[in-house]
Amino acid sequence: MKEWIANIFRQSDEQLFPVVWPPEQHAIYDWLMQWSEEAGALPEVAQVLPDEVAMAEDENHLRWAPGAQDGAFGHHVMSGNDREKAAQVTKAIVSVLRRSSRKNMQTLYQLLSEETPLGYIDELLGELGQSTVIDARRLRALVLFLVTKAPDRQVVKFAMALLAFFPYQQSVNILQVLGSHDEFTLYAVVAMRAILPPDEYQREWLTLAKRVSGWGRIQLIERLPNEPDDTLRQWLLRDGYANDVMVEYTAWHCAEYGRLNEALECEVDTQLLTGAAEILRGMLNGQPGTHISGYSFAAQACEHYLAHVAPTGPTDLLHYLVVEEIDRQVREEAFATEDERQRLKALCASILARPEWSMLTEAGLREDDVMVFDAALRIDREQGNDPWPAVYQRYQTQPENWLWYQLMQTDNPDYVAQVIALAESELDLGAIASGPQISLGMGPQYQQHDALGSVLQDLNRFPGQGWNLIRAGLQSPVTRNRHMALNALKAWPAALLPAEAAALLQEANNKEPEKEVKERLAQLLVQLAGNP
Repeated sequence: MKEWIANIFRQSDEQLFPVVWPPEQHAIYDWLMQWSEEAGALPEVAQVLPDEVAMAEDENHLRWAPGAQDGAFGHHVMSGNDREKAAQVTKAIVSVLRRSSRKNMQTLYQLLSEETPLGYIDELLGELGQSTVIDARRLRALVLFLVTKAPDRQVVKFAMALLAFFPYQQSVNILQVLGSHDEFTLYAVVAMRAILPPDEYQREWLTLAKRVSGWGRIQLIERLPNEPDDTLRQWLLRDGYANDVMVEYTAWHCAEYGRLNEALECEVDTQLLTGAAEILRGMLNGQPGTHISGYSFAAQACEHYLAHVAPTGPTDLLHYLVVEEIDRQVREEAFATEDERQRLKALCASILARPEWSMLTEAGLREDDVMVFDAALRIDREQGNDPWPAVYQRYQTQPENWLWYQLMQTDNPDYVAQVIALAESELDLGAIASGPQISLGMGPQYQQHDALGSVLQDLNRFPGQGWNLIRAGLQSPVTRNRHMALNALKAWPAALLPAEAAALLQEANNKEPEKEVKERLAQLLVQLAGNP
């Protein structure tokens, strides 16, 4: 391997390869290079990659958040040992390196662009590393060509992975530019870890980690430097744990590598205490990350945290949620000794009994901050109250789509009647009922369909209410809305059904394109025929 790489240093890497994509398509590297000098996260405009337009033309194409497909597949699906695909790609690479004809390049590019490389890249790297027929100089030229010129994300990912073979500063610079986008961070950090010595890896790692906040942050946290210094540990506990996906993915790593227990043994400021709360909450929730029982200092860290919260008094509803969860789990889970459990329960009881929590909850129900408002809703419900009036009031002043779900989280039929009336006045039911299709309902053009779905999914608890919404849902192009409309309708007693119900269902059945929905419509028609 060393001789293979050394050959690169003795020869020029200037090579020519044919462009096999439409010339109007823009290189992803050039797109992200515009923001390469910025230290913080990419602006919103940079998040939409050049190939997103082509992908968006297919309405039913599942639109993943940046890095989400590789993140979800890497955690839950793929095994990374697709030998057949690796062999196909290796063969195509060899053909291009021997003769860079348009036909050979088109074959390779098609193979690379059709799917994420995550499933085959490990096998491929192994085959390339052992190959005796591949010219190292030509391979590097091909990788640089694809990584800087390709307009398709899967091709860029493939080329980023192969940069691990070429330990140059140029490779690191390219990886930093591309890795600043969550879609590519995984490939950047894996390649950099292979290229760089530990001290340089830590420096480049932190620079990149401060630029991403979604799946890229998760991929970085899961590939932390082996021995983080104090600066990195402090960052993990104060900022690094946070991501736009789920703190559960990063909580254990930040606790373990950030030495959470040691940090809580000392004096803490508000930022560190908040970080500790978020990390503990993530570990207490566990899945899809590591549960707190997998943290060696779980009981000690919880006790230190509670000792800091107890004397300060209620200041943040986040602490109520964390203390409550610690209290619940020490009664059910065995992550502490009996003596530790007794101390933890006593601390939790004294904190949760503070009367100031009620005032904080009431204030939270009037708070603009979504996280605070959501925490107040949960606490108010746990205390046996119904915060529906606060949700309704918030919708009146801030009509955000996510509130439709919250409006339906009540057992009061009078409140639900108001939600139905609100939906009938706020939603364009005629436009929603444009006819059945097989549609996922993804994208901003489906906001009203999504709002209707949030109401429909709980209407089965209130049979006899919301016929106009159910009727619109049965004719919605969004498949899940038709399913939820049927769920609601199934709960209705036959005597409450409008006279038009049977005819509407028959018409819906005649037009329904989706097999499962059509079967459900047929079953419901049979039931109605048996209960005239």
